[in-house]
Parts: sequence; C-alpha cells; structure tokens
Amino acid sequence: MTTRKIKLCKEKNCKNTQTTAGFCRMHYLKNWKEIKSKEKKKAVENLNKYIDHIMRKNPDGYVNAIREDIKNYGQLSKKADTYFSDDEYFDIMDELGHDEVERIIDNIKVDDSY
Repeated sequence: MTTRKIKLCKEKNCKNTQTTAGFCRMHYLKNWKEIKSKEKKKAVENLNKYIDHIMRKNPDGYVNAIREDIKNYGQLSKKADTYFSDDEYFDIMDELGHDEVERIIDNIKVDDSY
C-alpha cells in the first residue's frame, strides 16, 4: 500500500491542502488579484514573443501574417502552443476587444529603417 503525499498550501505557516494554483481555497481567494496579475503579465510576454517571432520570420509581411492569424483562429491555435496558451490568448483578446485589436493593427506603422 502506497501512501499518497499531500501538498501543503504555499502560504507561509498554512497547513491546509493545496487546491488551486498551489494554494488552499482561502489563500487562493486572498491572493487571487496577484495571481491573475501575474497570469496577465505572462500572457502579454508570450504574445510579445509571438509577435517578435513573426517579425523575425516574415519581416516584410508580418502585419499581414498577424492579421491572418487573428482572423483564422485555427491557424493561430496551431502556432500558439509554442507561444501562449489558448486561455491567455482569449484573456488578452477579451480584455482588448476585437475592435481595439483591429484598430491597433490598422495603425501599425512600419519604420523603413528597421
């Protein structure tokens, strides 16, 4: 008979069992804002990595490549595995809103000296 190890909450001096994101329920709720803030920062970093990769891979047509990826979620989701998770993509897009993303893309200016 093997004994199952119980992981304790990450919070200092807490002896409760982990349930979510390494915390017990109470400390997850207590730290929820900080956890979500870190997740958003990570999502933004991953999105920036994706854009940098597209810019390096296709320097002359990266804006069109990004537009196509946004319009064709199936294509983007195949690439997304290496850059960011689907949840992070939707979090960023939900936060920005589709119209705002389109406005940002339409206003991207390419510096010829780049």
